[in-house]
Amino acid sequence: MNMKNLIKVLAVAGLMSSGLAQASVPADFSATPGTLLVNWQASAVIDGKSNPMLEVRDESGDLLTSVHASLMGTQRVQLPSRTQGTLTVSLGNESSQYRVPFGLGDGRQR
Repeated sequence: MNMKNLIKVLAVAGLMSSGLAQASVPADFSATPGTLLVNWQASAVIDGKSNPMLEVRDESGDLLTSVHASLMGTQRVQLPSRTQGTLTVSLGNESSQYRVPFGLGDGRQR
């Protein structure tokens, strides 16, 4: 098998397996201290159900917050002020991950 055919076979195999991956939430994420900003894409309204729940979980899978998703514009989701690490954001059967790029606080327990 020559290299051109091998590349085609690998590309087709990659496309076939991509359907098994979980779809991502149709939004872009950013963070400010204590807040996750969800900038909804236009496709969110088209694909969205009425009044879906947006869940945010930390790295260990603990639920940080659950709110009704607006599916339009920019939505602010309140988080604990010291949230850091990788968050999993879920909307129905769709899921995305976002890494909070900073930690807040000085590390002392209160």
